[in-house]
Amino acid sequence: MQRSSELEEYLNALVKHPIAGSTDVLRLFLTLQDDIGTAWPEVSSSAITRLSAVGTTAAAKVAEGTTTALQELQQDQKDAGEDNAELLALAASEGLRIGSVMQAVPKIEGAIALVRDHGERCSVVGLEMSKLAKDVQVEDQDLSSSLDLLSSALLRSCRRTKRLAIELSAASAPFVSQYKLCRYERVAFADRRAALSRRTAARARADNRAQKLVMHQTNMSSLGRPGYVERMEMEASLSDESAVAAMREADFVGMTLQREVARVAEVRKTEWSASVKVLASSMKEACSERAAIWESAREQQHKSEFSNDVSTQPDISVPDHAA
Repeated sequence: MQRSSELEEYLNALVKHPIAGSTDVLRLFLTLQDDIGTAWPEVSSSAITRLSAVGTTAAAKVAEGTTTALQELQQDQKDAGEDNAELLALAASEGLRIGSVMQAVPKIEGAIALVRDHGERCSVVGLEMSKLAKDVQVEDQDLSSSLDLLSSALLRSCRRTKRLAIELSAASAPFVSQYKLCRYERVAFADRRAALSRRTAARARADNRAQKLVMHQTNMSSLGRPGYVERMEMEASLSDESAVAAMREADFVGMTLQREVARVAEVRKTEWSASVKVLASSMKEACSERAAIWESAREQQHKSEFSNDVSTQPDISVPDHAA
């Protein structure tokens, strides 16, 4: 049920996304009637096709994790020939932020897991102590009542701790979401680098064709080979058009990257601020409630000890006939 809810939330977010929501890939995924493995081999009904696709994906992930996870985006963009100052500054700032998020979010998740584990352990101890209180009830009534009081406090405290873990897990969802987005943001910067490489290669080919045309244009005309010159002119023109198209693609990727990073940053500012407030308030409320639980248990224990002391005191009242 949890995975189903997360998948539904993710698909709704994709549909509402300003870019991904209108792509042919998403439309194909949502409307494909045949086996989905025909479009995506990693989920094919054929085990061999699935294994080969998973192996390729795993190799790519390992390569990414070992070579690019800790590299700075700014240096990568410079090496790719980035000439946009805004994108260079964005790569520098996002590289620092991604590094911080990759380190901090797992620690938050680990802390929540520790709170959850603490609640589970307290629950086990409370249940065992409750059984112990019943076992010693016949032989030692005072010890049994004390153990029963302690087990009751433990169980109430563990229930509050478990509820705190659930509240913290829900409040940390925006942090986990941004943590997952870090990988896709690195992929987006990699798309920009690939577009820059294609632009550089296309521009180099166009310049090379233009130089060859200038060098051979006069010679081929004097030798009476106008067809060869026309073919070279056409090739130079096509190369120039290809270079212009590659430049437009790189510019489009850059603008899309800037727009998406800004959109995600705006969402992050809003959601993280609200999540931090929820985390702080949940922990403060849980701390006060658990303190109240143990204060109440101590007061009950003191009352029980006082009543036991009163009941065991000797009766020193003077009889009526002695008076």
